[in-house]
Amino acid sequence: MKESNKLAYCTQYSMCVAGGFIAAYAILNHADFLASAQTANLINIALCITGSNWMELCLRLIAVLVYMVGLSVPVLVAKYTHINVKMLCIFVEISMIILLYFFTKRINTIIALYPVFFMTSMQWNSFPGVDGFASSSIFSTNNLRQFTTSYVEYRCSKDREYLKKTKFFGGVLLSYHAGVIFSYYAYRHFAMKGVIFCLIPLFTGMLFILMENGFLKIIKKEIAVARRVIATGRS
Repeated sequence: MKESNKLAYCTQYSMCVAGGFIAAYAILNHADFLASAQTANLINIALCITGSNWMELCLRLIAVLVYMVGLSVPVLVAKYTHINVKMLCIFVEISMIILLYFFTKRINTIIALYPVFFMTSMQWNSFPGVDGFASSSIFSTNNLRQFTTSYVEYRCSKDREYLKKTKFFGGVLLSYHAGVIFSYYAYRHFAMKGVIFCLIPLFTGMLFILMENGFLKIIKKEIAVARRVIATGRS
């Protein structure tokens, strides 16, 4: 595997850790609400309509809009700018994590999850997979399906492409649930403030992106040039 591919895989795994962490944060702190997906929220919107709970309906509709905006941003940025979508996503997520750090239990659960809706949906579209493997880094049902079916295909055909796919999705599942466990211990010791530890996989992902794009090599070259200039000036 090429070095750039290895770094791309490492980036995806790092973001899966972040995805698992923030998904568990929402569940642990906000009434078992999986804010990374909208299925439960959309079901609750339908129930709010039948029950005429208009205040909750409005809050949940706003949540859907926030999620949709998060999905749209990577598409628009890629289409109309030259900004690195992945780096932008991580900067946005870091901002959302810092915002969540100052939230308390007194905030309405749905409102408190607006930053999570935005950051997870943006992450989903910014990190859609690696090497032709479409993979979500914010929830794991489809990843489990891909892991299972690719393994069965490999056992049936012995095609090593399916083995490669099995290993990738196995890594995704392990990374995601490592993030869940990490989030649990952060919550156990620091409650809602533990969300700040999600910065670790985010900064790790950022480092891999920098390495993948050769930014670190450029920085090293610039440092080397500066040292030679300084050395020449002294001599």
